[in-house]
Amino acid sequence: MPDSASLRRRLTWYVVIILLLLTTASGVIIYQGTTHEADEIFSASLVQTSRILDGLISRADIESHKEQLTRALERGPDAHEYERKLFFAVLDANDQILLHSRQSPDIPHEVINTGFSEFEFNGEKWLTFALESSHDDLLIIVGERSEIREEITEYIGGGLLFPLILLLPAGLWLLWQIIGVALKPLQHVTDQLQQQNLKDLKTIDVDGVPREISPLVSALNQMITDLDAAYARERRFVSDASHELRNPLASLLINVDNAIEESYGRESVEPLQSMKTSIQRLAHLVAQLLELSHFENPLESREFTRVDLYQICGQVVSSLEAQAAVRQQQIELQPTDDSCELNGIDSLLTSLVTNLVDNAIKYSGAGCKIRVCCYRDEKSLVLAVDDSGAGLDAGEHEKVLGRFYRAAGTNTRGAGLGLSIVNSIAQIHSAQVELGESDLGGLAIKIRFDLG
Repeated sequence: MPDSASLRRRLTWYVVIILLLLTTASGVIIYQGTTHEADEIFSASLVQTSRILDGLISRADIESHKEQLTRALERGPDAHEYERKLFFAVLDANDQILLHSRQSPDIPHEVINTGFSEFEFNGEKWLTFALESSHDDLLIIVGERSEIREEITEYIGGGLLFPLILLLPAGLWLLWQIIGVALKPLQHVTDQLQQQNLKDLKTIDVDGVPREISPLVSALNQMITDLDAAYARERRFVSDASHELRNPLASLLINVDNAIEESYGRESVEPLQSMKTSIQRLAHLVAQLLELSHFENPLESREFTRVDLYQICGQVVSSLEAQAAVRQQQIELQPTDDSCELNGIDSLLTSLVTNLVDNAIKYSGAGCKIRVCCYRDEKSLVLAVDDSGAGLDAGEHEKVLGRFYRAAGTNTRGAGLGLSIVNSIAQIHSAQVELGESDLGGLAIKIRFDLG
């Protein structure tokens, strides 16, 4: 059975099956027609031959030249292989054979009648035609083996069938190519769909689209337009909400700080400290959302320059060492002799490294070791951040790259946006994010930048 997932194969199979059915039906019709026409031609030949013999032979000629005619008919080898398959005989009114061809079969009595007859002799079937002489009381019988007609019919049928068998592989290949060409517009639509990017949706080009799939393409374009509009509204909402919340949160944080100073030493300071922590978390979330909305905006202008990734790693590690020290963690930036320059956006790469290291500090646990390294690997520049924490289940590696996802069993506070930001920045730089197990025992995150 053809692969149901391949429209091209299914169409090829359907066409082949239909062609085979039509060829078989036409072959049967042609064979039957050929057999009938061959019978008619050979029967007419028997009649014509008997009439020629009637015009050439008379009783007087046979009686006066019988020995001479007999010797002439029996002299020499066969001139043709079919000669043994043909015969004639001339009988008198008493059904006695006056003259016959060489190797003539014994003619049974029931054949001695005018018209067409058939009989068997030595396992061979013979077809005959008997004609009464127009000028004597003679009966002229002309006959042939039935296999002559069968051989001619088989030869004609084979001549029709053999070219079809010979050309079948070429026909199948040509059919496969023609169907492939016919389906190219559909493949073109598929290619455009596969190249769609959620951050930059584009309608499908309808030029050259067949009428049969035009409604499908129109429906897809409408869906893409609606989806792009909904995604744009989401980005605008996140961006506008983040902008609107930044100033009130900053003012609220200042007011809480002032209230803490005024309430220093009182019992009310503890709730204020808790409020300050919550406000800081909310401000951090708003800042991440605003940052993410900028990264995912396809209209955002971005200028790539030569950036030293190792130098950025050094700056980020230095800025976060104090944060790691609070949790008794050790951050190590491994030295390298490789050139770590690439075309990128300095601010985005800084944010990428910051989020990676900050994520390791938050989730690896107190007293853990964090290792940052940058090196070349064949045609790639690799940024790796490892830790000695509890690690992450393999089933959650893809999930943590999405928005607001937090791994099961995580007690550390966070919004689940850090690695989503990392993934967005990596996509802007055409880089791959790889999560795995570190030789330190925890999680290893690699960002692979293609330098090819």
